[in-house]
Amino acid sequence: MLKLDDLYTAKEASQKLGKEDSYIRTLHNKTPEKLPKGEYRKIGRELIITKAGIEIIRRNLKK
Repeated sequence: MLKLDDLYTAKEASQKLGKEDSYIRTLHNKTPEKLPKGEYRKIGRELIITKAGIEIIRRNLKK
């Protein structure tokens, strides 16, 4: 079962990563292959990402 506590908007995810508010949205628009498959979804105009997805992006930033 998916917990709502594990879902973040693109803005919240960007802030958790210590980046500008538009970081995840820009990543999605310009290089979607860098977002982990199955860990995000566009719902209407909002981009939602899981906590696990944020952690995968965080690990990839350190490379």
